[in-house]
Amino acid sequence: MKGNQFELEVDSKLESLAIIGDFVAKMMKGIGAGERSIFEVQMAVDEACTNIIKHAYSEEKGTITLICELVNDELTVAIRDRGKPFDPSSVPRPDFHADLDKRRIGGLGIYLMRRMMDEVSYSCDAQRGNELTMRKKLVK
Repeated sequence: MKGNQFELEVDSKLESLAIIGDFVAKMMKGIGAGERSIFEVQMAVDEACTNIIKHAYSEEKGTITLICELVNDELTVAIRDRGKPFDPSSVPRPDFHADLDKRRIGGLGIYLMRRMMDEVSYSCDAQRGNELTMRKKLVK
């Protein structure tokens, strides 16, 4: 921990999701976030990390790094990995009005991340790997 910055690195396996969820909850309680904010950030981070484990790394071994930083009342969560690149902005919003049998599979997790967080952005760099950055104005 550096001031208002918190960091966690875990193996990219589904068992790590509980560790990630606990980390987010404890960190957010420690900075005085309200229950709704904690739930929304946990949900968005869980969805992002699940996607990294299942899709970016698939069966490969790797790590996921979370870097959380609080500036004023805005929490920034950066999630880094070195798996296959995937830009979440390339996924269209789900069509909730389409018949169930005609709806496209997938994309709900990214939709939830966008709904739960105020901002979601992605970058990929050969040196640093993939980075998903999400921001949320906290409600106490």
